[in-house]
Amino acid sequence: MCEPYRMNLLDGVGLNLVGLKELCCRPDLFAPGKQPFWDDPHISAQMLRAHLDPDIEAASRSPGFIANSIQNLSLRPGLKPGDRVLDLGCGPGLYVHRLGRMGLRVTGIDCSRSSLKYARERAGQEGLFIEYVHGDYLDMDYCNQFDLVLLIYGDFCALSDVERDVLLEKIHRALKPGGHFVFDVTTRFHGDRAETQRQWYVAREGFWRAHPHVVLQSRFEYPEHDTSLSQYTVIEEMGETSTYRIWDHYYSPETITPLLQEQGFSVCDLWADLTGAPHRPDSPWLAVVAGRVGPRES
Repeated sequence: MCEPYRMNLLDGVGLNLVGLKELCCRPDLFAPGKQPFWDDPHISAQMLRAHLDPDIEAASRSPGFIANSIQNLSLRPGLKPGDRVLDLGCGPGLYVHRLGRMGLRVTGIDCSRSSLKYARERAGQEGLFIEYVHGDYLDMDYCNQFDLVLLIYGDFCALSDVERDVLLEKIHRALKPGGHFVFDVTTRFHGDRAETQRQWYVAREGFWRAHPHVVLQSRFEYPEHDTSLSQYTVIEEMGETSTYRIWDHYYSPETITPLLQEQGFSVCDLWADLTGAPHRPDSPWLAVVAGRVGPRES
């Protein structure tokens, strides 16, 4: 198993080439990277900047897409003033604020303090009564409280199978009877599925660090598990390294439907994206509306 989360590449004699080689090897499926990740002060500030840039979709989709998605969700599965909505991985509140303006009672959970600080300040400026919770949504504990749970922009795909099943159980428990879980996932037509890709660059400052560093970037495919990995290893001036891993487990209608059924959901709608565009066999994204059926909470 190759899992060098932290390593010093300067051994007092010179560059540790064996260690450098290990940093580029293919890790075991869903091996974790360095934690904390999105709540790192520098990285979370960079993420917030990306969320708020309307011209890029690295962290959030465009304002127009978000507006159309909210409009679609107001019709299917249908939302009315007073309904309770839980947004998992809410970021700076780009969806939550729009939902709050519609008279919905909204709770957002995110692990980034920077994004939540912005979201709270923005909600206060608009006079919106929104509950924001700092933490990992895998740790949430709600029961029969929400009409709708959202998990948007492929967060579902970053979870291991164990984490995914835990989350689905918690979402089922959090929903009221008849409530809905709406989320989107990537398909095998999303991105470049080349077996292995590697590149590196040197930066004076950048997304990962505010000081000079080198980034080794690798992409690995696990086709037998419908999964790919984007791995970023950051090497700092004194040789200290940190490896960050972003997993992408992609799905299809044929794989997501039985998975949801096993967890007590029925699939109500499948779209190409959250605006409600019709799904095609080669769509890079798959948006899902799943209804809670059957009691699972104890």
